[in-house]
Amino acid sequence: MATDLDISQAASAVYAESLLSLVEEQGQSEAVGDELAQLRTLWNQDQQFVDLMSSSAIDEDDRRESIRKIFGNGRVSKLVFNLLMVLNDKHRAYLLPAVCDAYVRELNKLRGRKEVFVTSAVALDDPQRARLQAEIKRLSSVEPILVERVDPNVLGGLMVQVGDHLFDATVGRRLHDYRDELRRAVQKHLLGGGASRFITEG
Repeated sequence: MATDLDISQAASAVYAESLLSLVEEQGQSEAVGDELAQLRTLWNQDQQFVDLMSSSAIDEDDRRESIRKIFGNGRVSKLVFNLLMVLNDKHRAYLLPAVCDAYVRELNKLRGRKEVFVTSAVALDDPQRARLQAEIKRLSSVEPILVERVDPNVLGGLMVQVGDHLFDATVGRRLHDYRDELRRAVQKHLLGGGASRFITEG
């Protein structure tokens, strides 16, 4: 039997897919994706916004007026504004974050993009990031969205996970070269003063 969570996820997917189908025809899918990402961030950071969209103490008419005041001034596109209104009128304003997440997933799938989890000993700089993205794309045939994590225990290195595939030292020369580059970056970081935490007194 379907749970409330199952029903909510299914409804969120329907809204997201319908919106994506509409905006893709108009060439606005990426712009709308950016707006939804900003709304998702707002949801994560602003409890007042969460309360506005999800509190049962606020009726739909009051919420509609608040949405109009906040977003009806050109702060978001007409399509995103209409989404907010439709969710409210269907008593599903609380689904907004799930709709945002579902939209991003569907857009990434449409574009052939996929999250790739990267663990490195030090933070990647922009040139390293660009080279790594290009190499991952060559190896996996996906457009990578890097999800980065720094772990100083990955000495000398780099671990890259694409789906179920974990690329490590066996990947080949190119990723090995990146590992060497990162090893040098670690050494530079340590020689530059970052080694103090490895040195004990006496």
